[in-house]
Amino acid sequence: MRDDQKIINGIPIMSRWRSHWLWLPTLYLTRGLPYVILLMTSLVYFNRMGLSNGAITLTSSWFLLPFILRPLLARLVVGYWSRYTWIILAEFVMTISLGGLALVATSANWFEWTVFFLMIIATVAALHDVAVERLYKREAALYHRPGFFGVRAISYMLLSLIIGMAIPITIAGNLEVINRTIAPSWARIYWVLSAVVASLMVFHIFILPKDSLHANLPIWTGVTRQWWHDVKSAFVRRPHYVASLCFLFCFLIPEGMFFRIAPLFLIDPGSNGGLALSPQELGLVSGTIGTFSLIAGCIFGIGLVRRDGLKRWLWLFVVALTLPKFVFVYLSYYFVSTLSIINICMIIEQFGTGLGLIVYVVWLTHCTKGEHSIFTYSIGTAITAFSWVMTGWFTGFLQEYVGYRLFFLQVALLGVISLIVTCFIPVTEEVGKRKG
Repeated sequence: MRDDQKIINGIPIMSRWRSHWLWLPTLYLTRGLPYVILLMTSLVYFNRMGLSNGAITLTSSWFLLPFILRPLLARLVVGYWSRYTWIILAEFVMTISLGGLALVATSANWFEWTVFFLMIIATVAALHDVAVERLYKREAALYHRPGFFGVRAISYMLLSLIIGMAIPITIAGNLEVINRTIAPSWARIYWVLSAVVASLMVFHIFILPKDSLHANLPIWTGVTRQWWHDVKSAFVRRPHYVASLCFLFCFLIPEGMFFRIAPLFLIDPGSNGGLALSPQELGLVSGTIGTFSLIAGCIFGIGLVRRDGLKRWLWLFVVALTLPKFVFVYLSYYFVSTLSIINICMIIEQFGTGLGLIVYVVWLTHCTKGEHSIFTYSIGTAITAFSWVMTGWFTGFLQEYVGYRLFFLQVALLGVISLIVTCFIPVTEEVGKRKG
């Protein structure tokens, strides 16, 4: 009997693994889209609508709140309905909310309603994220096919950034030139994004595997209290858990400050200290060139770690995350206007970021594996999200106070935080290394 067959009632039945190639790419594309819209596209939208950097970063920080509560929201996904139902419901709410953004873009109270709809998207995105991960664990993870990892990564990071940021920002910039107005142009972009998510939802209704069995464990039962006690105990019992907590909280703080301000610096006019790129140019530099460089860094880094282990490349990857921030110090001091030089700087910085993110992801996976791995992983990401929320409260105001030059210099110097917390995590030869 072939490996991709199973026995049902004594009859060999071909497994459904081939159908995974139909729904895995689109499902992980849909998983990544809300993150891109919330944390990147919305920054450009708020900037074009005239908000200050302080108001933009403060507002966008609150969109991470549902991801801090992700472990608790995950309990809803486990306790009620099926993963399939949660995925379709979340995508339906995203579709309606994106349509709502389009409707309110030209209204007098556009800001309040925009925050309202984006917060709804953030909440259902956290639920959608949990449901997708659990569906993958149940339907595809057991096959251990290397191609699944590549498809998920490319769809989750590359396609979502291109479809959710690069293309919309480029089209919005062209519409602003044609229509001579900003709000109506962005309203059309949100209509398009709503149609994209709606199309993906309809496709998933028919193609996603249905849950045959699912738990029904209401969150107010004693099971929840016992579950939370077990998860907390499992995390605390891990060796060097204090060092891991400090690492998860602090390692990406400089990156969280940087990624909020970098696109605003690129698009801000020269009178504000920015490089005055058009939305079309920003879509090319950040949404396309930067995205491909980030993915290349991640792929290159994970290949080295799987071959040699994290310990061998640890410090090189951490330096690659922190040192390239100085290229933005250069850009801010010399007001570089040549697009090719800006692209080269973006390639260097994003490739280094991709390498540095591998350190975070590999260690997070390592220190949360074992019992209750899904929930402890959620706790780890929630800790990082909390640190990003806290830094977002003041990042924009700090930049406005000191200017882009000193801000990027401070972020580059704050990279020492990442170096310090890395010293305390007990990385061994086996961490991240491919077994066998």
